[in-house]
This record gives sequence, structure tokens and C-alpha cells, in this order.
Amino acid sequence: MTATTLRTALVIGCGTAGTSVALALTGAGVDVALLDEDPQALAEAVALGAGTGWTPRRPPAGIVVIATPPSAVVDVLHQAQSRGLGHVYTDTAGTKEIICAEAELRGCDLKGYVPGHPLAGPDAPGRAAADAGRFTGRPWVLCPYETTPGWALEAAAALIGLCGARRLDLEPHVHDRVAAELSHGPHLVAAA
Repeated sequence: MTATTLRTALVIGCGTAGTSVALALTGAGVDVALLDEDPQALAEAVALGAGTGWTPRRPPAGIVVIATPPSAVVDVLHQAQSRGLGHVYTDTAGTKEIICAEAELRGCDLKGYVPGHPLAGPDAPGRAAADAGRFTGRPWVLCPYETTPGWALEAAAALIGLCGARRLDLEPHVHDRVAAELSHGPHLVAAA
């Protein structure tokens, strides 16, 4: 799969990150469906032009992006895979080691799941800060499993390319260490 063959996407979670991903994909010509448990969040994302509301009649998406809080990622992943909502799944959570381990323990289909994390700064609440260019030129970390097939990596890479980001592959524990240093470093300097 290449960026030109990624035709459909489902974004679950219409906060800043999810809506920004959806806006970038829609701008690139991808047919994007949106899903959020908060009807107002969904309506606001649709009004911004990020996509259309998901319906059960939609065929499985080429990629499903789970843009929920980290504590909900594995539950949402398991439910989405159980319902057959897509072919490849990824997420935008800022922690990877725990999510990867929990996904394995929960029995998620790891062949179709490519853990990810776009490094584009903190998410503001709501869709007010959503921007199609949020990821342009920024690193987007993938933490594939050793058994992740090429077709799943290609779909995740296509997503990253359409969002204008740069792919960076890291092991989950390395990602978490780097993310912690980047996140906590400025706070330590400010406190000193």
C-alpha cells in the first residue's frame, strides 16, 4: 500500500489529534469517517470538514486511527477489531510500552496493529486547536511488533506521509524514555 492507495480511514476520537489527522487526510483526498462517543465532539469535527460521521454500513477502512486518551486505547482497539472496522489500526497515544503489552494480553490482532505516536506537541482540549498542518515536518513514531507484516507498516507509513510527517521507528521502551525526556526536560529546566 502506498500513500496513493490509502483511500479510506476511520478516526476514532475527535479531539485535537484525531481531528487534525482527519483534516490532513481529508485534505489529501482520503474518504474519512469519524467516530466519537461525544456527539458534540463528532458534530464539531464534521463541521470543520474533517470527515463524515461513521455508520455501520461503511465497509472496513484502509486504516483506523485511535486518537483517544491512552487509558482507552486498548479497549477501543479491541472493540474496533472485533467489529471489523478496518484492515490496519494505529493510535496516537504518547505512551507505548504499556499499551503494546496490554494489547497483547487482551488478545488484540497484533498483525494489524501498528502502535504510533505523532510528536506534535500537547493536545489542547476540544477541536479549537485542530489543524491539517499540525504534523507537517514533525516526527511520527511507529513501534511495530517484530511480527508486524509489511502491508500493515505500509498503511501506517501512508498515513504518516499524507499527514506530512516523518516516520521514525522505535522500540516501545525507547519511545517512552525519549518521550519522557522531551516532556519532563523543559519542566526540570524551568524548576531549576
